[in-house]
Amino acid sequence: MTNNSGSERRDEVWPGFVPWELGLGGQHGGEMVWRCDALRAGRLYHRRLFGSRAEAESFAVRMREIEPDQVFNVEAIKASAVWN
Repeated sequence: MTNNSGSERRDEVWPGFVPWELGLGGQHGGEMVWRCDALRAGRLYHRRLFGSRAEAESFAVRMREIEPDQVFNVEAIKASAVWN
């Protein structure tokens, strides 16, 4: 999403467009973040980022109970792949 107001054309990402669920894990500022992908029928349905593996796994367990038709994958990724 971009914001183009008036004659001044600037591309800006709207804050809050990506859900960052960093919780307590976001305070350490580590090199790794944990990505939880929700897949339905083999297609990406939803993606969330977490600051720790425990938070991501806890989220996936809760969501598996609520959404049994989705597959939840948790994996570690480098924070530099998300933020540069």
